[in-house]
Amino acid sequence: MNESPLPPFMTSAEAFDIEDLLEPWRWLVPPEATPLLVSVFGDWVFGTPDGSLWALSVLEGTYSQIASTGAEYNRLKSSFEWLDNTFMAGWQEIAHRHGLVSAVHECIGWKVHPALGGPFSKENLEVFSMRVYQYLMSQLHQQLK
Repeated sequence: MNESPLPPFMTSAEAFDIEDLLEPWRWLVPPEATPLLVSVFGDWVFGTPDGSLWALSVLEGTYSQIASTGAEYNRLKSSFEWLDNTFMAGWQEIAHRHGLVSAVHECIGWKVHPALGGPFSKENLEVFSMRVYQYLMSQLHQQLK
């Protein structure tokens, strides 16, 4: 069991090779979207020219608006319930308690994606290379659509 404090849930997108990680998602994410944050599960938060914020869910394979403005996003993200509903934030603690902690260039993901019948269980979680997981999830969702 892991007794260390939870690492940050979101990391600045600047910590990553953004173009490399986003290249597989270009079929879904518009070019005017600016990457801002990446979650421990590989989900993205983007800013757009109109000031709205959008999320790329690697679980759902969707790109959707999550806030109209930065101020609205900052208010919403202070709610754990919103973070859990939007980004499955509650799973970070479950993974952490079972020793799954991702480094900066890694993420926590599903061994067998739930869309393919994998269970929502701690046993189905694993630490992946962020680059590999982004590629795998993009390919999976592109094929499912």
